[in-house]
Amino acid sequence: MKKIKLAFRIVIDQSSEMIWDRYVFDDTYFEYKIQHQAFDEKENPVKNYWELLQRNPNAKQIPFLLGGAASNYVSQLGGVIRSLPDVLGNTFFPFDNFKLDLISSHLEDSSKHKIGLTFFSPELLLLDIIDNKYLLSKEVNQENGWETFMLPFHPQVAIAYYQKI
Repeated sequence: MKKIKLAFRIVIDQSSEMIWDRYVFDDTYFEYKIQHQAFDEKENPVKNYWELLQRNPNAKQIPFLLGGAASNYVSQLGGVIRSLPDVLGNTFFPFDNFKLDLISSHLEDSSKHKIGLTFFSPELLLLDIIDNKYLLSKEVNQENGWETFMLPFHPQVAIAYYQKI
């Protein structure tokens, strides 16, 4: 048996259609524009994030700062991603923290703003893998007899932490 943490990543850009994604997009882009100006040079300004990062290595703080703009929306989820069902159709994926990464952005073109949000589950007990499905339990400290659930492999889910026990 193993203790694992799963990571579920979503990408949000201008084409995102869910209303929650749109709010996150709008607020992180607004925050990006403020932060870009704070890290840019007044005499020789640049327009996109990657140019800014090349000129000012301190701009690597921007994704963390954008995380603050997304945190209110993430807290609305109540620690559960409801768009990732288990094999029975129960739509829950527990998470206890998240990380925002800035894929790209541009000071004057919102169509180039793209972020990734990665949600990390609490520790889970990986009991087995059966037919491309994780057999998991939330009961990580129990010796035997676990309440389980099965989560199918998903292209946006990865094992982010692994411990043999």
